[in-house]
Amino acid sequence: MDALTHALLAAACMAGFYYLGRWSTRTNLTDVIESMLSKLETDGFIATKTDENGDKELVPISEVIAKTLKEYKKAS
Repeated sequence: MDALTHALLAAACMAGFYYLGRWSTRTNLTDVIESMLSKLETDGFIATKTDENGDKELVPISEVIAKTLKEYKKAS
């Protein structure tokens, strides 16, 4: 096998596996984001609220802290 044949074979293999990877990961970006936010919410890393349209919105951490402090002051 000479150098040119080897280079063409290697380039064809790299291109083939590149397009195979692109094809195999053709998931919709909104599905990925939705599942990531859902996982973060169930694990307690973020806080969300559902608006009147049924969409989830992130709650700023300042609101979460303020709510927690109010509840703490009421309890004591």
